[in-house]
This record gives sequence, C-alpha cells and structure tokens, in this order.
Amino acid sequence: MKLHQTIITLIGLLTLASCAGHLPNTSPAYYNPNCYANIYEHSGFRGEVVQVQGPSSYSSLKHLKGRDWDNTIGSVQTGPGCWLVLYKDKDFKDTSIVIGPNTTTSNLGDMDDQAESIKVFDRLP
Repeated sequence: MKLHQTIITLIGLLTLASCAGHLPNTSPAYYNPNCYANIYEHSGFRGEVVQVQGPSSYSSLKHLKGRDWDNTIGSVQTGPGCWLVLYKDKDFKDTSIVIGPNTTTSNLGDMDDQAESIKVFDRLP
C-alpha cells in the first residue's frame, strides 16, 4: 500500500512539473517591468487612476490598492508586455474582455463600469 501511495505522489509531482511551463508565474517575487496596466475611473482617462502590475489577479476589486474599484473602471492603458482581462463578475466569472499590449482604450463599451475582477498576464492568456 505504501508503494502505491508513493507511485501516485510521484505521478502527481511529474504532472505538476510538466504543466509548470504552461502556467503564468504569479509568485509575489516575480516581476515583469513591461507588464502593467493603468486603470482609470472614467472613460477618456479621467478621474482617479491606479496602476496594477503583473502577472497578478484580483478576484475582487473592492479593495484594489486601498480603494473600491468594483464597477468603476471606465478606461485602461496597458504596457508593452501586458494582457489585461476584465471580468463582469467577481471571481473571474461571466463576460470578459481581453485588452492586449500597448493598448489605450478610452471607452470599454459594454464593460464600462461593469468589471468586478481582473487578471494581468505577461503573455497571451
């Protein structure tokens, strides 16, 4: 029985190791200077702004950098190595849009003031 458990553990570790190259690095120690997004309160890059750096994810925007950004994002700018995914609901659920690198989006259309969670990638999601 102990050998069986050891084999299952080894298979699990090998599976995780083989997948490691396919997952974004979200370790707090990992930092990509080209992966950032400026998030604005209103369309047209008006109002308060906050910068998020990635790779990172925010399952709720209620306390993003000390402020409630839930259902508030009106425009965004992404850095040269950043893909930003905005989700309509918290915990990365419902409708989403992807904004690629070096993009300035002054109006989010149907997602204007709708985002409740975001993910910041340093590669195509």
